[in-house]
Amino acid sequence: MESKVSGFLKEAMAPVIQSNIMAPALERSFPAHLPLITEINKAHVMMLLERGIIDAKTAAVLARAVLELQQQGPDAFILNPALEGSYFNYEAKLIETIGADVGGRIHIGRSRNDLKATLDRMRARTAALTIMGDLIELRAALVKQGTAYASVVAPGYTHLQPAQPITFGYYLLGVAHGIERDYQRISECYERINMSPLGAAAIAGTSFPIDRTATAGALGFDGVVPHAQDAIATRDTVTELLWACTMLAQTIGRMAQDFYVMTTYEFRTLDLPDSVAITSSIMPQKKNMAVLENLKGRVASMTGALVTAITAYKAVPYSHVQDGNMDSMRWAWDALEDAAAMVPVATLVAEKAVPSRERMLELVTGNFSTVTDLADTLVKKSGLSFREAHHVVGRVVRIAMAEGLKADGITSDILSRASLETLGREADLSPEDLAAALDPARTMEEKAGTGGPASSDIARMTGDLEKHINQDARILGSRTARIEEATRKLATDFERLAGGTHG
Repeated sequence: MESKVSGFLKEAMAPVIQSNIMAPALERSFPAHLPLITEINKAHVMMLLERGIIDAKTAAVLARAVLELQQQGPDAFILNPALEGSYFNYEAKLIETIGADVGGRIHIGRSRNDLKATLDRMRARTAALTIMGDLIELRAALVKQGTAYASVVAPGYTHLQPAQPITFGYYLLGVAHGIERDYQRISECYERINMSPLGAAAIAGTSFPIDRTATAGALGFDGVVPHAQDAIATRDTVTELLWACTMLAQTIGRMAQDFYVMTTYEFRTLDLPDSVAITSSIMPQKKNMAVLENLKGRVASMTGALVTAITAYKAVPYSHVQDGNMDSMRWAWDALEDAAAMVPVATLVAEKAVPSRERMLELVTGNFSTVTDLADTLVKKSGLSFREAHHVVGRVVRIAMAEGLKADGITSDILSRASLETLGREADLSPEDLAAALDPARTMEEKAGTGGPASSDIARMTGDLEKHINQDARILGSRTARIEEATRKLATDFERLAGGTHG
């Protein structure tokens, strides 16, 4: 039996290769590839006609066949792994419909190499736009909640040990800044993704007088990849997007980890509604935060996909290669879908999280997280060096703990005793200054201008974050509108061509 796709290959592909390599990949990819092949074919046929490479009659027959297959969808195709991949299966059905003389002309001036590179970029940009759109909502939710809880005193932790007082709103704004950077990374990826490889052909362009700019514009691309070999040699733009989305998943996962701890019975500093929880099959009292576990775990599978994508390119030629351009993407598309799916969930979690004000304030007082400010006050008011103050206050805490006191129970007598034991002299600090140093709300305001939880800093950060969200939303809207307009125009022009009214 001869090859179904080549006049040169005298044997058909071995059945074991068809069933074990080609068939799984074909079945996995064809549903996603079909609508993209359709759009690329529309742009390519219009360009071939405009450049005089095919005549109007041929173009109209092709247009009608392409639209017919589009309307029928995947059910029109009986996938055959002997035809290798998505494109040859599509072309075979097209030729079956309108004959080899006309159907065989649709591939003039291009290769599967540039076609595949183009559909991968189209697929990646759709993922990027979807994720960016949902990230606008997540960022807005974090800023809204950050503003609402800007004055809710909360314990801050480093090494998961009590550190200094913050506010819950301040914490959320910190996450918002991290998500903003993730957004920026994805946005920068989009600029490199949205360039058209179409017309690069197999590796060195084509001798047909095609117009790459025309097909790029028809498909909503911002321009063309200038070097034909580079256009088909790599999927680095998709890998870069996957990296940026893995970083995003990591940011969301870290917020989920913090919420996970905060919702435990032992911490009890955060409440989430029952609608984001699951229960136990045996223990009736359980309210399990599985959604947070899912958000935390998602980064692991995405990292696996990223490592696969990067590793697949180790020492491969800088040209079209299956292991780089197909196998590298084996898990990438699932990972990008996972990233897109987790963002709305993270938004819901951020919107529904309610801090426990009393419990947070209790911990701030009980865990001595205010005493760094006591050390600072000793430096400012008593003339101690910071290291001296650090040692004195450490002794203060030790004494208070031994006496069963919390931070708000520290007295001038305890401070004097600690100072004598540490320095051999008493530190001079009035009761009023001592009380002020241990008041979490006052100490936070003392840090104004340093990017901390002071109300003025929070107001400034909130304003900047909102401004950036609005700017990014406008740019995203423009990008989306450009593609939508190009898609509408191409659809209209192509239907006119099919109806014989083009031009």
